[in-house]
Amino acid sequence: MTNQIILESPSTIHTMQNRVIDLISWRLNMPVDNIHPYSRLQEDLYLDAIDLMLLIAELESRFNAYLSAEEYDAIETVEDATNYLMKYAA
Repeated sequence: MTNQIILESPSTIHTMQNRVIDLISWRLNMPVDNIHPYSRLQEDLYLDAIDLMLLIAELESRFNAYLSAEEYDAIETVEDATNYLMKYAA
């Protein structure tokens, strides 16, 4: 058995990113147009530490993924969240 690296297609990444943005928009009651892949969760979307923790927990639940403490700490932008969720999503 060989190890294979599966590369996600750009459309799959875009779809996942849209789902993440839609969920963030709904959770924060913020228009989708105000949320971009480069939006910083704390600085641009004004999440405090607890709101950030709750948002990431919601994302993990919705996408059936579990992030380690190191990965959780590394999430600063919407794109970071999408990339980690893509890594583990079932």
